[in-house]
Amino acid sequence: MEIFTLLFAGLTLLLLIGTTKKFKLYTGGIVLGAAALFIIGEIIIKVQTGFYTLGKQEWYNQGYAETMGKWVMPFFLLGVAVFLIIVNIRMIQQFLKRKDGIRWVWMAFVVVIDAFAVFIVPVLLFVVAFMFFPFAP
Repeated sequence: MEIFTLLFAGLTLLLLIGTTKKFKLYTGGIVLGAAALFIIGEIIIKVQTGFYTLGKQEWYNQGYAETMGKWVMPFFLLGVAVFLIIVNIRMIQQFLKRKDGIRWVWMAFVVVIDAFAVFIVPVLLFVVAFMFFPFAP
């Protein structure tokens, strides 16, 4: 999960290219702070639950995956929200910069991306939840 967190932070920080210095500072601080907090918390939970000493199946059987899932789920939702907010801000900035007829294409991108997110985020949420919480006996 550390690799996915670093990929998320890197991708999100790439979206900040071309923004104002103040926006980069605040948004980049939020992204990097949340990523660092998540990684540190994840490692602490793994050490406390014996992830590195127990076998993977034994770790799951003792219910520690649920403990990890309680930590991961809020950060997943936070990450999705931050990512979508930054994408929407970037698209709306492009819309406001344009003065010709093509400016409405940027607004259409916002609608398409948000509509796509309405369908894909619940699926991703189910996948993340399925990794940590047992749904079947």
